[in-house]
Amino acid sequence: MTDASTQPLQATWRNHAINIALLLLVIVALYWRVFFLGDTIIDVNTLNNQLPWGYDAAETVNHPYNRRDPTDMYLTREYFIVAAYQDGELPLWNPYTMAGHPIYADGVTRIFSPSLVVYAFLDLPLGYSVARLFELMLGAIFMYLFLIAIGVTARAALMGALVFELSAHSLFHLTGLGWWGGLMWLPLIFLYVDRAITRRSFSQAIIAGIVIALQFFCAYMPNQIYYIGAVALYFLLFGWRSRTLLNLESAKKLNVIRLFLLMTVTLITGLALAATQWLPVVELLGYSNRRIVPTETGFIYLPPWYLVTLIFPNLFGTAYDPKMVTLFTALNVSHDHSLYLGIAALLPLGLLFYSQRKRWRKLFAWLPRMQKNHQPKETTAPAAELITTKQAAASLATASDKQGETQTLAVQPSYSETLVQHRISFFMFLLVLALVVMMAAPLYVHLTQFVPVLRSIRVIVRAGVLFLFAASVLVGFGADLLLKASADELKKFHRLVKKILLAILAFVIIAAIVSWLVKLSGFIANANIEYVAGSGRLAYLRSVAVAMTAQFTRPSASVLWPLLVVSAVYLLWHWLNQNRINRNLFFTLLVALLIGDLYLNSQQFDKTHDRKRVFPITAITEKLKALPAGRLLVAPSGLATNRRARDTSREAKIIAPPNTLLPYQIPTVTGKDQLFPKAYREFCALIEAQNQLSHVVFETTESPFFDALNVKYLLTYAAAEVSSSYELLMKADGLALYENRHALPRAFFVQQVMDGGVPSGVADLERLRQADFDIKTTAVVQGAKLSTQTCSVGKATISEDRRNRVVIETENAGDGWLVLSDNFYPGWQAEIDGKPVEIFHANHTMRAVSVPAGSHVLSFRFAPRVFRASVYLSITAAIGVFAALLILRIRRRK
Repeated sequence: MTDASTQPLQATWRNHAINIALLLLVIVALYWRVFFLGDTIIDVNTLNNQLPWGYDAAETVNHPYNRRDPTDMYLTREYFIVAAYQDGELPLWNPYTMAGHPIYADGVTRIFSPSLVVYAFLDLPLGYSVARLFELMLGAIFMYLFLIAIGVTARAALMGALVFELSAHSLFHLTGLGWWGGLMWLPLIFLYVDRAITRRSFSQAIIAGIVIALQFFCAYMPNQIYYIGAVALYFLLFGWRSRTLLNLESAKKLNVIRLFLLMTVTLITGLALAATQWLPVVELLGYSNRRIVPTETGFIYLPPWYLVTLIFPNLFGTAYDPKMVTLFTALNVSHDHSLYLGIAALLPLGLLFYSQRKRWRKLFAWLPRMQKNHQPKETTAPAAELITTKQAAASLATASDKQGETQTLAVQPSYSETLVQHRISFFMFLLVLALVVMMAAPLYVHLTQFVPVLRSIRVIVRAGVLFLFAASVLVGFGADLLLKASADELKKFHRLVKKILLAILAFVIIAAIVSWLVKLSGFIANANIEYVAGSGRLAYLRSVAVAMTAQFTRPSASVLWPLLVVSAVYLLWHWLNQNRINRNLFFTLLVALLIGDLYLNSQQFDKTHDRKRVFPITAITEKLKALPAGRLLVAPSGLATNRRARDTSREAKIIAPPNTLLPYQIPTVTGKDQLFPKAYREFCALIEAQNQLSHVVFETTESPFFDALNVKYLLTYAAAEVSSSYELLMKADGLALYENRHALPRAFFVQQVMDGGVPSGVADLERLRQADFDIKTTAVVQGAKLSTQTCSVGKATISEDRRNRVVIETENAGDGWLVLSDNFYPGWQAEIDGKPVEIFHANHTMRAVSVPAGSHVLSFRFAPRVFRASVYLSITAAIGVFAALLILRIRRRK
């Protein structure tokens, strides 16, 4: 027989289990084809637009460029990592793109991510999909647990977690490698940070640091600045605001020094444990193309008028509609074109903001000097207006002087409610801050060139992770308030809701009238055009006119469906205020409406495909793998077509965009990466201008620099004309494969060596540009301290070629210089017959070694010092963390 005292606890756990099961069930229902049919969320249609895979594709879909990121960038790295581990190698150096680069340091490739375990059981396309969906599920569970831990009831926490996992931002970024891998840990990080503050506990601060480290191993590096910044703000703002109350609640004081130490312990623990993830990135930034000032290539932000997508999610285009997405490129508008959280979620969110209407200045009262002068008025609403810090402090002080358990328990809710109020204030501040960061970018982005850590921040809308997180937390608090607020407070808010509904209807009517007038004025010739050419404000206005006119002259589903949902929410709200339904039934129907609305909106993101069509074997790929070693040039790049593929005929398909041959381990001289050595980009600019920040691509097919880069093969359209230096090998899949008869070996001896000046200089580039310079016979070597030296030309044969190791057997009559046409980068070490020798920087981007006469074995090994140092640092930190937790636990027991 069950003890009566345990029944409420059992019921609570039962409710939690049901809510978590619902969170998981929604994802399973949305992506049931992945779990039950083995489909993949990788968009095969992107490969249908590309040769050689799409030559015989029955379906060719015009997808925007951002939909190709998984197949062009993220999934290809997963193939590389898995293949490296299967071959018994650490995936540190990628020799297959851009003549080699340190892939472990690019901030995108997560070589130690726990999600890689899934590939021990599943193939790449399915494993990638399952890993991303599990990250989404874990994120929802962690958000639910966080909300419960900070004082939100189970039903309200369910609503916040649903918004977190099903919002437009969540599902739009689902396939992005590491996006949800990092975002899923944010609730858990804040959970332990909150405990560290409220319990004044260094143990909790250390655990928060451990979770931050896990986030580093799983996450997308460019988002780290937002996660770390949010954690620091929570310590400084919430901790500072709550310290008086917390000091009265316990004998363990939380002064400024202790608060700062808690924050320092958390951040240092996280950074030290995750040193292998960020230290190599810092080193690569010093050699990378990303040191270019962001404003030189524009930036991506979220204009303020995109707030309307909180109501109309597809007003500026559905997720993967290239016609709508490309309409707004004239002003570098973000592809994250929707802030949609679900219309049903806006009701508790709005109620929460409405309840704080007398406390708006608290959003700006975090500074100590402002806080001293702030005297909030006492309110009587039981849930909407919580008691102030000073009131709670006075109550607690009185309780400490009283005897008996009854008096203490009676005062305790005031303490909890005050902490809740402080949390609400912080997350309101975080939400507003995230929106300001995204929307005010044109006012400050030009200053980022002077702040080293901000130089690579070009996509400002990545701050959307903080908006989503803060909004989800506030929805949870607002839903709780909806269940507890007084009837009088609800009636007051009802009048505001009615006004908002009328304003939305007025917006639709006015937009329809304006759309008709614009159409009649002739400002746009055809509302159904696919693309507005040009850039600048006028092109942007035409783009907006095209998009809005098409939707409002005859109201489309993107307008009518939100109006229907708004009406349904208002009807439920009206029934509640008229006492036609009770509060529990109202909340149940509101959650059901939220799930239905977000589920239907998610259909635009729910794109699943047959995983067998992801990077399938083709005649061209099989031929390339069977040919003798040599690098491949893919030209023309078709990059402009890849970004805006309006012509989807067979003749206009893209030829294997950068990185898409990486799964086949076919080495190329093109590539795409967040970070790669800038010297290679500058060398390739000698062939033709390289205007893309993250790409190296070519339109031309002939250059002596190609020969020096070991470009032995050319892949181009079957009908393309090429020079006589290329010999046709085969035609298949709409492509022609040629062999370059003038290509140099990957490792070769040169006849002359010239001093290239100091490292990282431009003197070597100037010499390479000279018309009489012959890169096939002469090498410009930095730091060689030679004028011009004639060298012995011998024979070099690569006997071992692995990712992190290249072995070359040499034979030459006299002393000579060997050039390896792989990228130079710190961390490469060379040995001749087992004895270390110096590697010189040759031809601005290559490696060179002075080889003595005779027969020798020259080996190159990639063993970067920064990686070894980061491993030692992480191991030392792990030992220190374990010891610290053990000591703290022993002290706590004593």
